[in-house]
Amino acid sequence: MRKKNDTDARGTRPVKVLEVDEARERAIDLLSECFARDMLSVEDFERRVGVAHAAGSMVELGEAIEGLGGDGLTAPEKVGSPEKAPVRAPAAAFSEVRPTDRAVVVLGETKRAGYWVPARRTTVAAVMGSARIDLREARLGPGTTNITAVAVMGSIEILVPPGLHVQCGGSAVFGTFERRDSNPAPVASGESMVRVDGFSVFGSVEIETRLVGESGKEAKRRRRLEKKRRKRLKR
Repeated sequence: MRKKNDTDARGTRPVKVLEVDEARERAIDLLSECFARDMLSVEDFERRVGVAHAAGSMVELGEAIEGLGGDGLTAPEKVGSPEKAPVRAPAAAFSEVRPTDRAVVVLGETKRAGYWVPARRTTVAAVMGSARIDLREARLGPGTTNITAVAVMGSIEILVPPGLHVQCGGSAVFGTFERRDSNPAPVASGESMVRVDGFSVFGSVEIETRLVGESGKEAKRRRRLEKKRRKRLKR
């Protein structure tokens, strides 16, 4: 592999070599553009973005865009064709779900993430600290998972995967209590769902939909592209 200061075959012009991180950003931009133009299904888009995030080399990163045409696009799907539901972690058995749990942080930070089983009812409190409850790979129990979030001069972030129905009801005093999702999932009979309530005082409680491994910036860009795509489908 050439180094950044190497020259081309004639030995006269410096060759710029992309680092993996830079190439990853470009690959995700390309995939997002393909998705926005209805060239990738939701399932294929999520799979490819996941491969891009996990890639540690240019060869692995190439797998994320493998099969795309010369102009970076695949054959278009039929406009208005139904999207496949996002793949989520399998549901937990009723016996695996604890009745209650709590996460309390004061002047610090706490996180719940990865492949885990949330309790039927969880209380999260952040006092001048921060808490993150990541449900993207969590195995939710049957029925409703209840989360009570209380932020006092602190912040609580709850991350949920696409396709999961979330009910949000809370209040804020000189703070925020909001659900960030321009395309909320409908209630499906027999499916797991999450209900979030609570309050914030001089703090924030935010519930946001993200793909596994997706950053806040990438999620914002994806929502913007999805919004454009829905507008085109309505025309």
